[in-house]
Amino acid sequence: MSTSAAPSSASSSSSPRPSRRRLLAGGAGLALGASAGALVPSAPAAAAEPASAALFPLKPPHLLEAETLVDYLRLRADQWDHNRYDAAGEDLGETAVTWGRPGHPEEFENLSQCASFMTLLLQRTYGAGTAYGWATRAYFDQYFPRKDGRPRASSSQPTAEDLQAGFRNAADVPHFDPVTKPVNLRPGDIVAWDYDPGARSAPYTGHTVLIRAYLGTYPSSVDDQLGIPGVVPHLFQIIDCTSNPHGGPTLTSRASIDRYRAHPDTRATVTDGPDVVYDEKNGVGYGHMVFYAHPDTSLFAGYRWSLNSSSPEPAVAEPVSGRKQIAAGRVNAFVV
Repeated sequence: MSTSAAPSSASSSSSPRPSRRRLLAGGAGLALGASAGALVPSAPAAAAEPASAALFPLKPPHLLEAETLVDYLRLRADQWDHNRYDAAGEDLGETAVTWGRPGHPEEFENLSQCASFMTLLLQRTYGAGTAYGWATRAYFDQYFPRKDGRPRASSSQPTAEDLQAGFRNAADVPHFDPVTKPVNLRPGDIVAWDYDPGARSAPYTGHTVLIRAYLGTYPSSVDDQLGIPGVVPHLFQIIDCTSNPHGGPTLTSRASIDRYRAHPDTRATVTDGPDVVYDEKNGVGYGHMVFYAHPDTSLFAGYRWSLNSSSPEPAVAEPVSGRKQIAAGRVNAFVV
């Protein structure tokens, strides 16, 4: 991502022209100060963090690895032959994600589902042979076991519902901290939800995404369908592996098309012509979606798959415990 600013210059013949140094220290400096102030709480000047901490926030290692994979795959001319969602019932081969060497996009491969991509990402970043060493097969079997209690096959990974159950109890899971409110989600946080909290719903049990950026609130006329007056829609850019990109514009609606183009998905394109064409692929990529917060508690109240989704999905409570189906965790790599 890049940002640009269009400088404006105005001069008067009756006053000296300000120097470039003065401009940078004056109006430009005020603009940067306002931006930084919007990103961090106000504090005494002596205790304030450098502006760079807000303008150039550090990314957690697994987010860097995820972006590296997505961006190198996008450089491949034949990306969609090597970046695919491992759909149930299709004989595509064994789930695998491969990070190649720097400068060699042809070595990067992805064949996974949402949860297996997330697990393999964590294993690459924090697993055996890394400086961290905790994200092993034994770790996931212990702290993210199968929901039904049965042993996990040696070739399988935790499902979305397994990750959701672990994040729901993240305070008891080493190397993860719980995140209970959408407004508190940060880049690198992982959100998982269970489609059917009361039962195991194979082969697709839910979904999981990696937060890439928080983009503020994004109200829509469909928000009231959640049945919670005042619900707060928080918009995020996310990374995930999916068979259904976060797009879905209505091709007869210019507003819907423009909305998609303003918040697109790397796996889908809209092409103008005599007939507007929407083409989508599957695999790992960047997209946008909304997580709703309850107006009273700020806890997860639901989600919307994309900005063009006409029906938001509520955070359904489990029939016995009442626990919500959406849960999020923040990697705490060094703390046991």
